[in-house]
Amino acid sequence: MKKILAALFFSFALYSCDDGDITVTSFDLENSDLTLCEIDDKKVLWAVNNEDVYESMSLELKDNSLNDTLTQAILTLDVSEDIEINLSGEDNRLVYRIYDSEVNGREYFCQGVPPGEPRVLEEYVSAGGVVIIRTRFNDIRLDADADGDGVLNGEEGYDPDGNHLDTDGDGIPDYLDIDDDNDNVPTATEKNASPEDPTTAEGYLDTDEDGIPDYLDPDDDNDGVLTRHEIDPEDVQRAIDENSDDFLSPIPTAEVDGLPNYLNEGVSLPNFEHDLQLDHHITRSYRSTIEIKDFNLIRQDGSGEDIRFDSYVLGRLDVTRIPFQQFTNLQQENEEEEENDEEEN
Repeated sequence: MKKILAALFFSFALYSCDDGDITVTSFDLENSDLTLCEIDDKKVLWAVNNEDVYESMSLELKDNSLNDTLTQAILTLDVSEDIEINLSGEDNRLVYRIYDSEVNGREYFCQGVPPGEPRVLEEYVSAGGVVIIRTRFNDIRLDADADGDGVLNGEEGYDPDGNHLDTDGDGIPDYLDIDDDNDNVPTATEKNASPEDPTTAEGYLDTDEDGIPDYLDPDDDNDGVLTRHEIDPEDVQRAIDENSDDFLSPIPTAEVDGLPNYLNEGVSLPNFEHDLQLDHHITRSYRSTIEIKDFNLIRQDGSGEDIRFDSYVLGRLDVTRIPFQQFTNLQQENEEEEENDEEEN
């Protein structure tokens, strides 16, 4: 960084008869892993470098298009449209600083009043420019596990072209579905086998040895009764009511030889007819990429030194475990019917 600044200052002196502008392509802090704080209703994204030179880059934003609260620690949940914010005034600005000693970013940027140390040696503040925030899901790679069920997206039929596998036809693709076969036993519970259990070639539990893993098999024990009908609906309702991050599994109605009814081909009664479905809400990962275009950095010592950028990718903000609501087709229909009934009454 010192070499970069030295080159810049040399350029200023060399072209002193020019207008003072100079175009540079990058700082050491470009493409950083960013941290997000909220101070006085402003979102502050920052990155620091404490190697060779003590420096920071911080982006302060106050705009209605951003997430209204940081309880979810994310700039926006909108993955369909980019956000553009003009840099102007105190509310929206980019600040580059050099310090006289190591800087603790969280202490410096995440408190209402920065600490007295370290001391700022040089400061540059943006003049004009546009911030572009691009937010996308960060869990849709083939080797990711978007629904957290322990089966990778690629194995669950994720298709980059959008033709995703939906085994049970419930409107939620398998890679986002916590219950791929709609039997009210979560995939995370159904996929694992003990050493003595039969499995598929991929190593997933296959109770009836029909080549279909239990987590994709609507009748796990092949007794002619759907797995979902071998579980008491009261237990399913309890699972819905007491839903947690672990997606509580329904309790089987009984056990014979240590097996719940839905895994025992010799037990087909009782048979519960119902259409209850587990809560399918999950948590997801997001990535916001921050690019700044057509802006100047003005040195704040009165010299008027001006560093101009056409484009600068400040970095990315990765956020995990953000609640993501989703409903099966049947759940959506039931909710719409309830809303209509409320309106009529």
